[in-house]
Amino acid sequence: MTKQNGYFQLQIEEDGLYIHLFPPTEGGDPIVVSEVLDYLNMVKVEQYDLNALSRTIHSIQEPTLFRLNDDVAFFVSEKSKIEVSPDRMTATIRLYPPSNNGKMFEKKDLFGELNRAGIRTGVILSVLDLLIKSPVYCYDVVVAKGKPAKEGIDAQIEYLFDTKPTAKPKLNEDGTVDFHQLGIFTRVEKGQLLARLTPEQEGEDGIDVFGNRVPPLHKVRKGVLKCGRNIHLSDDHLEMYSDVSGDVKLEGDTVFVSDTFTVQADVDASTGDIDYDGNVIVNGNVRTGFRIVSQGDIHVKGVVEGAELYAEGNIVLNRGIQGMNRGKLDAKGDIITKFIESATVKAGGKIQAGSILHSNVEAGDSITCEGRKSFVIGGFLSAVNLIDAKTVGNQMGTVTTIKLGVDASVLEDLKKKQEEFAENAVTIEKCTQILTLFKKRLESGQKVPPDKVAVIQTAGNDKQRLEERQEVLKQAIEECQQLIEANAKGRLRIGDMIYPGVRVSIANNLYIVKNELKYCQFHLRQGEVVVDSY
Repeated sequence: MTKQNGYFQLQIEEDGLYIHLFPPTEGGDPIVVSEVLDYLNMVKVEQYDLNALSRTIHSIQEPTLFRLNDDVAFFVSEKSKIEVSPDRMTATIRLYPPSNNGKMFEKKDLFGELNRAGIRTGVILSVLDLLIKSPVYCYDVVVAKGKPAKEGIDAQIEYLFDTKPTAKPKLNEDGTVDFHQLGIFTRVEKGQLLARLTPEQEGEDGIDVFGNRVPPLHKVRKGVLKCGRNIHLSDDHLEMYSDVSGDVKLEGDTVFVSDTFTVQADVDASTGDIDYDGNVIVNGNVRTGFRIVSQGDIHVKGVVEGAELYAEGNIVLNRGIQGMNRGKLDAKGDIITKFIESATVKAGGKIQAGSILHSNVEAGDSITCEGRKSFVIGGFLSAVNLIDAKTVGNQMGTVTTIKLGVDASVLEDLKKKQEEFAENAVTIEKCTQILTLFKKRLESGQKVPPDKVAVIQTAGNDKQRLEERQEVLKQAIEECQQLIEANAKGRLRIGDMIYPGVRVSIANNLYIVKNELKYCQFHLRQGEVVVDSY
């Protein structure tokens, strides 16, 4: 005996109408009362004892004949129920046996059933043959399959140079820092291959069991090699080459190769302000009142006074900045200098300095004071992940403010996006219920009233629009959460001493240092700033 679901069959006798109940075998599914009731409704049998029938179905252990009523009925032919998966890629058929002496399905009848259900594509003929030859009842059989869409492949760009060069000075054995060999530039030669593009591959449409076109889920992302001057592309635009020997840099999705502009002495009245597309090297000092703007990196081998330096890349000062409360350093990348005094300094990445005195210093990643006598006194320091120094503050209690982590605006933005996501989910569920209700009515043969057509269309459009918005919100929420999680791990590390008067804020939680502390680190634990040994 093989596995078989429980099933039922009408039996028409001279003294009335019966239903023959057959229990499952070999672990098959039992008869479901609701399915029996649906079937009786389908064949228009209305008079029977519902309670008695339900009790009998629940208790049968062997084939049982249950009397429905005294009616003399016509013989009933084989019946079917067809359902389509939510993605419309699979159709199943569920057969119900004919009554005694009822008509069995022929192959053309099954085709008719599928046609009435709207199934147009992917009918599995071998399954139809098997169902005619050896029908199984009260069991869902896959009878049609659509052709899934083939997803395309995004274009890929391979950059053949270091796109994220790091600039880290060498720490000598005596504790001093060597700023002479930093390796902040990525050198390329004329004719060098810089990047290679593998074009996108378009996807292919599928087709569902209703015969509708099913486009790929994702739109293929096309690619193009983008470059600035001193670069050319191959005739097929699939390869990128440098026209000059110089420095290469990737900014966003665009490659730049630039020569380096060198100032042999000071930046002063003899040179005026400097605004250059590439890197700038100053062999002397940058005097008060002058400005350097670079689309690449800035390297100053002397001292920066009360001047302003702006770089799309890194800023490296072999000595440092004596800002006189008007000097500014602003780099999208990293800033490396021996000292910072009375200046405003901002970096998108890391800041490395020997000492920081009475300055406002802000880093997108970390601030590190390296050297045998590195210290931070006065001013305001802000970094997302880490501030590391030997000494912070002084015995005179000079106010020094340390801040780590994200701003409150990031938390508020996350809250708003989460609230919108929750509201959209409720609306999507309501739209889904409306669409499901009308779908069931259509499947049962009911017509949709004309005044409800607009309701269905609105529900469908709203559902699609909100589902697309949910994907955008989901990604934005994940990015905010990752940022907050990462920033909550921000730390202040003290290699020697931190003095009273220092204010430490991590993710907007404040800790005021009241006693001298040595060899310690400050971090966030359960919403509070705590101090551990280091």
